[in-house]
Amino acid sequence: MPPDIHVTSNTITTIQSNLREYLIPGLRDLQSSVDATDIAWPGFGTLGLVFGGKYESMRSDVKQYVEDAITTVENWIDALETIKKNWRDAEDASTVRYQ
Repeated sequence: MPPDIHVTSNTITTIQSNLREYLIPGLRDLQSSVDATDIAWPGFGTLGLVFGGKYESMRSDVKQYVEDAITTVENWIDALETIKKNWRDAEDASTVRYQ
């Protein structure tokens, strides 16, 4: 039997924090690393015209993928805020209150 999984609004907050504090900075570091891989002229020598254009195209693609990933993670963080609010509302509604 699989283990029970318990989600709380605090867990959602922790996920948001981890995304914000670790994943986004890691992606930004990757973005900086790609920027640092520029190969100046004549870089690839005689084959530079062929390889240079393809290399720059790949660098550009990777930079766009990383930028898209950052945007996606930022959207996840925003969506988790709504999920957290709804989860808290559900937690509050299911709390037994003694009078």
